[in-house]
Amino acid sequence: MRICMVAFTDLNFDYRIYREAISLRRAGHQVVIVASSFNSVPLKGWDDFEIYPIPLDRSRSLRRLYPLFWQRAYPLLVETQPDAYHAHDLDSLWPAVRAAQRLDLPIVYDAHEFWTEQSSLVNRPLMRSCWRLLEQRLIRRVDRVITVSGSIAQSLRERYRLDEVVVLRNLPLFRHKVQGNLIRETLDLPDDRPVVLYQGGFLTENGLREQIEAVAGLAAALVLIGDGPSEQALRNQVRAAGLEDRVYFIPRVPFYQLHNYTCSADLGLCLIKGTGKSFYYSLPNKLFEYMMAGLPILASNFPEMERIVRKTRTGTTVDPTNIAAIREQIAAFLDNAEMREACAEASLQAARRYNWERESAQLTQLYETLA
Repeated sequence: MRICMVAFTDLNFDYRIYREAISLRRAGHQVVIVASSFNSVPLKGWDDFEIYPIPLDRSRSLRRLYPLFWQRAYPLLVETQPDAYHAHDLDSLWPAVRAAQRLDLPIVYDAHEFWTEQSSLVNRPLMRSCWRLLEQRLIRRVDRVITVSGSIAQSLRERYRLDEVVVLRNLPLFRHKVQGNLIRETLDLPDDRPVVLYQGGFLTENGLREQIEAVAGLAAALVLIGDGPSEQALRNQVRAAGLEDRVYFIPRVPFYQLHNYTCSADLGLCLIKGTGKSFYYSLPNKLFEYMMAGLPILASNFPEMERIVRKTRTGTTVDPTNIAAIREQIAAFLDNAEMREACAEASLQAARRYNWERESAQLTQLYETLA
């Protein structure tokens, strides 16, 4: 089966699309990808796939970029002549639906998050209504729906009266923990300095402001790996609070390199704020990437994350808005080597269960039903 994926994303950093493409290829499918391209950096690791890049200037507003992307993506989607389309997130669904209708082909909608309930839309009711109306009209025209957590799947089923939504969690490909000190070497930190890690997007009101406040007074280094729209505000916060010797930034790292950084930390933070139901119901990549790296985990006390952390005994959960509680829990981990080591070992054990090699069966089975 020839499957054409479409995505408004930088493929260098989108591990979910890479994992799905690899699994479908190994199952005997041919995968073609139409995706935005925001810079001239060559793609690494995508040589087995036919890529149709759409060059875009990331400095322009999304209100201009989205229509431009949709306009350019549609003819490419038709040109690929696939047997099925796979749209990653709502911002790529419209051109995929148009192409699928023109060629009378099946289409899969892969919702990486609860799009209309994102934090960036919480205080923008008009924009939120527009996206929700678009999703409502387009989702009726797709053949299968995939999403990343059980809670989001249930919400989509109820909202749009869908018969089925397949849950395909953001689990990493299995990798063994690697020994190294990459974060400390990158930042020139002492070998005995504890490293508390957050990796991921610097998004609107996603909890990083509270985490920065929480490390004041602690000896540990809080390391933030990533980028996003709130990066400058976070840097300003660190500077204003005089925390330059406590909080460090590392630019976003391609997914094929990230594991080496993660393995060199001592504690992983997954303290996403519940700003919007997308965050509240989320089951982030980083939670499982920390497990793969053998890190103890401090996560938000929200349904999906708390269920996993409690079940695996890989750490503990806390209210992500309670700065004092966050500080207390970080200190507890760093002061108690026995607890830290027990959670680290539990993470390594959990990684053998929560990995993409096991999860990907949901995806390949879905395409068997389409074929």
